[in-house]
Amino acid sequence: MNKPTREINNENYFDSDMSMYYMGATQFKEFMQCEAHALALAKHEVESGTPSMENSSYIDAYFSGEMDQFVESHPDMFKKNGELKASFVHMQEVCDFVEEDDMFMKYISGDMQPIMTGEIAGVPFKIKIDAYHKDLLIVDMKAMKDFNLIWNEKKKIKENFIDYYRYDIQGAIYQEIVYQNTGKRLPFYIAAMTKEKVPNKAILSISQAKLNDALELVKNLAPRFQAIKEGKIEPRQCGRCDYCKKNFKVQEVVDYEEYFNAKERRW
Repeated sequence: MNKPTREINNENYFDSDMSMYYMGATQFKEFMQCEAHALALAKHEVESGTPSMENSSYIDAYFSGEMDQFVESHPDMFKKNGELKASFVHMQEVCDFVEEDDMFMKYISGDMQPIMTGEIAGVPFKIKIDAYHKDLLIVDMKAMKDFNLIWNEKKKIKENFIDYYRYDIQGAIYQEIVYQNTGKRLPFYIAAMTKEKVPNKAILSISQAKLNDALELVKNLAPRFQAIKEGKIEPRQCGRCDYCKKNFKVQEVVDYEEYFNAKERRW
């Protein structure tokens, strides 16, 4: 796959040619969930994002100084009278709440939204860091519904949001690409806040051992996912997501015990 002739920047970071050439942390995890859906997302054949993600993006834009661009691309955030809709009013309240915490603000300051590229296992990767403290640390902001444990249906256990959403994978990718660009392997932190009526917040670290294990997983799977993007391998359908259910066509009769006892295909 040919490298885009355009230099990657904030304006084209999420464009289809960049998504098809570069792998990113979110895209990698999408491929882990469902290869068919992830490929469709990379090609921009289907839309991504939810109202919850838009609300979180408001917080990202506020602290990164990109609010003007966010407002321009989200005209539906306003009522007919020009006032913010209630959900976005609350996001601003969360931002105001966070700004009162000096230590939290110290971690989410620094170089905001720098873009870096590199390769992992021969696969081009791109990252966009929420807050980069040169030679010191990498910080990613997360706006969560709450900090309650989340039920993992596959494992049949409750997990914290970092394990459930595999943010260790994101941390491993960010750390490795920063290392390739700077020669320094920096600690990765998550600056997490909740969107509750009374927000909660925390600065969370992920151990180097856990990041190392996650990087090995990325090295093992990234070449397959890239081969799918390049059309060399057919993507697997998970059979569970809305994309797969929408495109599924019955082709055979299946014994009901085999059907309901089939193991889910998840990495």
